[in-house]
Amino acid sequence: MRLVFNIALIVSLLFLPWWAGALLLISACMLVDRFFEAILFGILADAFYSTKFGFHGFSSAATLYAIVVFLIASSVRKRLSW
Repeated sequence: MRLVFNIALIVSLLFLPWWAGALLLISACMLVDRFFEAILFGILADAFYSTKFGFHGFSSAATLYAIVVFLIASSVRKRLSW
């Protein structure tokens, strides 16, 4: 399942709008235990699409969002009984 999410996230990073990748990233973090690749995809999104000035002067916004999604999804996943 981890491999399927990785391939889907690469495809969404390259070809789909940002919100499709964000939904896929949230579902991957919820369904796969310790999906650390989320942070890597945030770094890749910043490398591909960030500008010099970034979002409010912060050029690593996608990485920050990926870390926040990873932490929140991990804590929610621990509290749910699957």
